[in-house]
Amino acid sequence: MSKSPPPSQSPAAAGVQHKHLQTFFDTTRGQVTIGEIPPIRCAALAAVGKKVHLALVRQSNETVDQLLMRLDSALGKTFADGVPIDEVLPEIKRQGR
Repeated sequence: MSKSPPPSQSPAAAGVQHKHLQTFFDTTRGQVTIGEIPPIRCAALAAVGKKVHLALVRQSNETVDQLLMRLDSALGKTFADGVPIDEVLPEIKRQGR
């Protein structure tokens, strides 16, 4: 039987709350997806139905915890401004695909 990994020292484990993510899930029937969108190795999307409100590209030195914190912050900005944030499409265009 393998041992459990040591407790995480991540911001989430330290009690960081993702209040905008919580609001997103509480007030919409939306979903958040994190994963590969070729040619992008890792991105985070927040959408309600087919309408994407937020699309972030994970940076090469960014941890998943940092991506989640950035996702939470960007959701707050999107809620306040009513303007979607899209880093994915410009990155796909930059890569020429």
